[in-house]
Amino acid sequence: MAVQYPIFQPTLNPLTQITRRRELPFAGEILVRAGQRVEPDDVIGRTLVPVRGQRFRVARVLGIDPGELERSLVLEDGSEVQAGQVVVETRRGRPRVWRAPIAGTLSTAEVKRGYVVIVPPAEPLEVLAHLKGFVVSVEPYRAAVIQTAGVLVRGAFGLGGIQHGVMRVVVTDPGDDLAPEMLDERLAFCVLIGGATVSAATLKRAVELQVRGIITGSVSEEALASFLGYSDPGRWQIGVVDWSFPPDSAQRRFPLTLIVTEGFGRRAMCRRTFELLAAHDGAEVSVDGRTCLHGPNLRFPEVIIPLPGAEAEPSPGETLLPGAEVRLLSYAHLGRAGTVVALPRAARPVVCGARGRVAEVQLEDGAVLEVPVENIEILCPQAAAER
Repeated sequence: MAVQYPIFQPTLNPLTQITRRRELPFAGEILVRAGQRVEPDDVIGRTLVPVRGQRFRVARVLGIDPGELERSLVLEDGSEVQAGQVVVETRRGRPRVWRAPIAGTLSTAEVKRGYVVIVPPAEPLEVLAHLKGFVVSVEPYRAAVIQTAGVLVRGAFGLGGIQHGVMRVVVTDPGDDLAPEMLDERLAFCVLIGGATVSAATLKRAVELQVRGIITGSVSEEALASFLGYSDPGRWQIGVVDWSFPPDSAQRRFPLTLIVTEGFGRRAMCRRTFELLAAHDGAEVSVDGRTCLHGPNLRFPEVIIPLPGAEAEPSPGETLLPGAEVRLLSYAHLGRAGTVVALPRAARPVVCGARGRVAEVQLEDGAVLEVPVENIEILCPQAAAER
C-alpha cells in the first residue's frame, strides 16, 4: 500500500535560493562551466540517445530456411546499411533479394532464427538550461547544477516536462475559468495563468497556439480524459493493477505542461497563489509538470520565476512552526487558509477517534480549529509571511 506523508515544505515562497540539476540521460558533452551565467534557451549539454533496433522476418518473406538466411547475407554484422540497399540475396533457383527498408547498423544476432535486425542511428538530444541563473558546479559528461534567486510555487498535480516562456495572466479573478475564446496568437510560446479550471477545448486550443504551459487551480477528470483520449472509464477504477496515467502515447509527447495548484474537480486557485503569480505578469518563468506523490523520488510540479540580482537564502526544510500560513486539506475545510497559532506536543483525539499530532489554526474569520498535521499544507513559512 502506498502511503503519502506530509513534507511540510512551503508551496509558496516569494523569494528563495533555487538550485536545480540539469542532467543528460546518457553520458555526453557538457557545454557550460562553473561560474557561467546561463539563459533559459542555452544548451547545457548534448548527447546521443540509442534507438531500439527493428526486427524483420526475412526468412519467411523470402520463403527460405533460417540456416540458408545466414549464408545469403551479403553484408557483415555491424555494417552500415542505407535504405533500399540489398542485405540478403538468395542464389538457389530464381534469385531473390531483400532490401533494407530503413537506414542503420546491421545486426545478425537473430539471423539463426530467421530475423535480420537493423538498429537506426542514435538520435541527438540537447538539454536546455530552462532557467536563468549561474552554473555552480558541473559533473563531467553528465550534468550541470544551476542556481538562481526567485519565486517558487509548488502545485498539487502536473503533466508534461520542463518548459519556459513569458508568463501571462489571462483571467482577472482566481475563480474564473480559462475559456478557449480568451486565447489568441499573442499567447504563443507563453505560460498562461488561469483561474478555477480549464476544459478539454481550452487545452486543445492552447496546443494549436503553441502555448508552452498552463497553470490553473483545478481540472476535471472528464476534461483531462477527453483531452488525452483516455476514454476507457474502467481504467479509472481503484484496484486496476495495470493502471497508468496518462496513456503511454500521450506521456511520451505531452504537448504542453499543465500544473494544477488545488486538485481535481472545480476549485478556484488559492488567492494568495494567484496574487503572487499575477504580480510577476510578463516575467520569464520555468515550469515543470513532473509529479511523483510517494516513494523515494517524491516531487511536486513547480513554477520558478527567476529574480536576477536578488539576494536570497536556501529554501527552509520542514517549516511547520507557529506563524506559518497554511491551507487545510480535510474535506470539511478544503481550501480554507489560516495561521498556525500553536503546536501542542501531546497527542489529541481527532475526528476518526484516534489520537494524533494536531495544530491549532486560526482561520481568516477568527475561528480556531484543531487540525491533524496530515491535513495541513504550508503556504508560506513564517519568515516569508513576514516579508
